[in-house]
Amino acid sequence: MKRNCDPGTVFLFGDGMHLIHQNVPGLCWGDPQDPPMLKTNTGRQRLNILGAYNPDLHDFMHLAGEENCDAERVIEYFGVILRSYRRAPSIVLILDNAKYFKVQKVSAWLEQHPKLKLRFLPTYAPNLNLIERFWRFVKEHLVKNTYYEKYKTFRAKVFQFFNHVENYTEELSTLMVEKFEIVKLKAYTVPEKT
Repeated sequence: MKRNCDPGTVFLFGDGMHLIHQNVPGLCWGDPQDPPMLKTNTGRQRLNILGAYNPDLHDFMHLAGEENCDAERVIEYFGVILRSYRRAPSIVLILDNAKYFKVQKVSAWLEQHPKLKLRFLPTYAPNLNLIERFWRFVKEHLVKNTYYEKYKTFRAKVFQFFNHVENYTEELSTLMVEKFEIVKLKAYTVPEKT
């Protein structure tokens, strides 16, 4: 895809994530007769994050808050992207097929902003969206085996992490690479009945 675009075109991988104020237990070994007790929250509060990752610059931009991901929020998110790359001749945003990216209001807005082009991945192919690796990285650092008593502490940690992604550049440089395994379907023959 990159070969067919104008020089200077920016490629981003985007998606939404919903971080729940809840401890996500990792693997542990323990006596089944005495299972560990984990502190938990109600899990009713969450941050809705729309993010975009630039693999060339290891750059992450986001729009996060308690607001639901709807057409207005998506348009606001696209505005963040356009402002961040205002000097780029064109921006290609690679996304999954979430409904909020495809609603009429968003399509109408995109017609008015042709610099931003959306490319949708095949259905049920999250492994092709590079930002899914980033979301897993975020969860590992923020919520796996971590308990936050107060939602405001959780929220502050999330924003601190997102606003200082450059602190993780070394780790991300090996994780966030555009190498995808191509799986080829082998011909399968049904054995003859004997």
